[in-house]
Amino acid sequence: MKLTSILLSLGLFLGNSFALQENNIMADFLEDASSITEINATRPIKALQTVANVSAAKKVSLTKENMGEVLEEAKSYKHLVIMTGTHTIVKITDLEDCRQSGSWGTCMPKGEGYISKAGALSYYDDYLNNIIGIPGSQTRTAYFFD
Repeated sequence: MKLTSILLSLGLFLGNSFALQENNIMADFLEDASSITEINATRPIKALQTVANVSAAKKVSLTKENMGEVLEEAKSYKHLVIMTGTHTIVKITDLEDCRQSGSWGTCMPKGEGYISKAGALSYYDDYLNNIIGIPGSQTRTAYFFD
C-alpha cells in the first residue's frame, strides 16, 4: 500500500515536472526565438506545436479571409505565434511595422521564426508573408498567448 502511494506520488511529480518543462519551451520561444535550437527533440517545431495546442489562450485556423481579423485581435494579447504545418513557426515581433500583401489582402507585420528544411532549422526575420508563404492548402494556425 505504501509503495503504491509512493509510486503514484512520484509519477505525479514527474508528470508535473515534464508539463512544466514543456510550458517552459514555449515561454522560452516567446522570449527568445533562438531558444528553439536548444529544444531536445528531433522535430522542435512539432514539439512547440504540441505545447501551443494546450497552452495558448486561444487558437484559430488561419485563412486569407480571416488574416486581417486575427492580426487585429492580436493587439489584445501579449504574443501571437503562427505555425504552418509542422515545419514553420513565427512569432510576431511588431504589429505596427507591416507591409501590404496582395496575396493575403492585408498589411502583414514583422516576425521572426524558423522553417525546417531537410531537418535543419533556418532562421528568418522578415514580414510574415515572406515566412509563412502564400495562402493555400497548407494548414496555418494562429496561437494567442497572454
